[in-house]
Amino acid sequence: MAYKKWKDVDQVKRYALGRYRSWDQRWIDKREKKIVQGLFTKHKIRGIILDIPVGSGRFQPLLSEFGDVLSADLGYMPVLYQKERVGICCGSINANAGQIPLQTNSVDIIFCFRLFQHMHKRKERVAILREFKRVSKSWVVVSCYLSSVLHNIHRRIIQQPSRITILKKREFKAEINEGGLKLIEMTSVVPGLHANRICLFSTKGSA
Repeated sequence: MAYKKWKDVDQVKRYALGRYRSWDQRWIDKREKKIVQGLFTKHKIRGIILDIPVGSGRFQPLLSEFGDVLSADLGYMPVLYQKERVGICCGSINANAGQIPLQTNSVDIIFCFRLFQHMHKRKERVAILREFKRVSKSWVVVSCYLSSVLHNIHRRIIQQPSRITILKKREFKAEINEGGLKLIEMTSVVPGLHANRICLFSTKGSA
């Protein structure tokens, strides 16, 4: 798994302050939050939400509008950051997305943002989807990177700080089926320009 643990609370804080500082990233941030809010509102999604990985807690204020939020991450630092600096979640746990220490059907929604592009092996992504189906009673929201010509060109021209996995749509749909989820809706953050997609799944039957 390519997703790494945070070193300390200050690293989480620096990320939170700097990641979406530029105008284009602020725009992407607003677009993503608008889409997520629209999905929750349109499908009347409410209940206990597991935010995994919570990272800097960017979506915590928005998610809290739709229910009680549990935060989870691989390592203690983001969890500590949530308790000390954000203070919105009603509980925090250390958790690997593929092995969540919660009982079956223990939450209503799992929210997983900007993790899948860091998972470079199919079996890891499928294992995570299966675990999400087990833990969530009803809904799963996942962001993923699907092939976009302009975004691919951009990443080749401009050196990026990290490697990401960009899947073809048919590959991801096959993984969704293998994970046992049903795709309800898929929205592009910036159609034609950005590879990020926000997907809503139902845990009640596969597509």
